[in-house]
Amino acid sequence: MRIRLIVCIAASLGLACSGALAETAAEYFQGKTIKLMVGTSTGGGYDLYARMIAPYLEQRIGARVIIENRPGGSHMVALNAVFSAPPDGLSLILASAEGAVLGKLVEEPGIRFDLSAFPIIGRVNTAPRILIVNPSLPFQSIKELQRANRQLTLGFAGMTDGGSDTGMIMCHALNLKCKSIIGYPSSKEFSMAAVKGEVDGTVLADDSATRFSESGQLRMLAVIGRARSTLAPEVPTIFEAADISDDGAWWLDLRDDIRKLGRLLVTTPGTPADRLEFLQNATRAALTDEHNMHEFDQRGMPVQFASAQEMGPIVKRLLGGGVPREKLKEMKYIITEQYYH
Repeated sequence: MRIRLIVCIAASLGLACSGALAETAAEYFQGKTIKLMVGTSTGGGYDLYARMIAPYLEQRIGARVIIENRPGGSHMVALNAVFSAPPDGLSLILASAEGAVLGKLVEEPGIRFDLSAFPIIGRVNTAPRILIVNPSLPFQSIKELQRANRQLTLGFAGMTDGGSDTGMIMCHALNLKCKSIIGYPSSKEFSMAAVKGEVDGTVLADDSATRFSESGQLRMLAVIGRARSTLAPEVPTIFEAADISDDGAWWLDLRDDIRKLGRLLVTTPGTPADRLEFLQNATRAALTDEHNMHEFDQRGMPVQFASAQEMGPIVKRLLGGGVPREKLKEMKYIITEQYYH
C-alpha cells in the first residue's frame, strides 16, 4: 500500500512512473482458477497424477487448480481444447507427450496442433512401460510367447495413447502375432478388459502395472526398454526376456527415446512470457521439494521432474526431421494399420 501511495503521489506531481503499477505474474495468478485438463476419464494414471500434484501447485502458484477430464481421441480432445484456449496461462494439460509426438509423426486424423508449439512448463514424470497380461494365459515369459506363435490381443484407448503404439512397436520388433483393440476411454477401462479376459493384456506405465500385479489381477512379463523399473525391479527388460534382431532393437530404442517425454505439463501457445516463467518456476519448486517427492514415492507414484529446457530439444528433434523419412512411413503402418486387421 505504501508503494502504491508513493506511486500515486508521483503521478499527481507529473513525475515519470511508467510501469510502476504493472501487475506481476504472481499477482495475476493470485486467487485465479486454473483448469488442469486430463485427456482421460477419472481413475486412470494421468488423472491420478493430476489430482496428486494439484494441491502442491496451488501452494506455489496461489491459484485454485481444478481438474477437468476430457477423454477422447487418445488425449487429443483435451490437447486440442488447451491449444485453442485463451493464452492467459489459466489452461494447463498434463499431456501424453509421447502420444502427441507420435500422433503428429504418423499424421493421425483430428490433430490440430504441433506439440512443439505448446509452451512447456515441465515434465511431471516418465515411466517405463510394462507388458502385462491376464494370468490365465498359457505362457510365463516373452520367449514362451514367441515360441507359442499364438495371437496376442491387446486393449488400448487409441492408436497413439502411449501404451498402444509401444505395444505395436514391440510386436513388430519381436515378430509377434498381435491384434490391437482400441476405443476404451482410459487405462482404467482397458486394464479391466484384460482382467476380465476381454483381451489378453495391455501395456501400462510401471506405476499402474505394479498396482494390478500386486493385486494378482494381471501378470507383468517385461519392461519395454533397456532399463528395469525401480517400482518392479524383478521384471526383466524386453532385451533380457526376448530374442531381438538389430532392426527390432532400433525400433524399441526409438520408442524408448520418445517415452522419455512422459507426462508433460504444458499450456496454451501465446501465454505471456512472464506468466510462463512463473508457472515453470512454481512447478519446479513444487515437484523437486524433498518433502513432496517423499510423499509421491510413498504413494507409489514417483515424480521425475524435467525442465522445459531439457524437454524442448527432444520434442523439436523428433518433430523436426530427426526420424528418417522411410522409417516414418514404416512407423505409420506399424502403429495405425499392421495390427488392426
